[in-house]
Amino acid sequence: MYKIIGADQKEYGPITADQLRQWISEGRVNAQTRVQVGEAAEWKPMAELPEFAAILPRPAPPLPRPAGGGPVLDSGGTSQMALWALITGIMSVLCCCQILAPVSIVLGAVALSQLKHHPEMRGAGYAIAGIVLGVVALLIMVTAAAVFISNPSMWQNFQNALQP
Repeated sequence: MYKIIGADQKEYGPITADQLRQWISEGRVNAQTRVQVGEAAEWKPMAELPEFAAILPRPAPPLPRPAGGGPVLDSGGTSQMALWALITGIMSVLCCCQILAPVSIVLGAVALSQLKHHPEMRGAGYAIAGIVLGVVALLIMVTAAAVFISNPSMWQNFQNALQP
């Protein structure tokens, strides 16, 4: 019997070797998945277990170095959606463009969901910052609306100040 630590960092098992082979074929388990064999105290990467080494997918070969000697980016780059969540969050706060606030919140939430399923990707901080900035922009908008509604003369003064 085996136990594994899933991508969600939860412990699963005990499971049989057949179930583990099925999970490998489904892509739910990979060479880096931590496994505990029987009652052993230590957790090992799946790749260290000889009974499963032959059926584990082979890792991709390393990327060739560019001719100029520059850096090689791995396939696990930064999530573009998380980056856009941050950008729209910044714009919604700094440019008073509150229409972008919900966009920032949605992009950040979707990016976090995608990052959960692709742990090799980076950008969770960007996504969280985008969500926070989107919420801040919405709070600014609600506060401004409440101030203008509760004080109609302030709204009139604001409109007069905008006219040439």
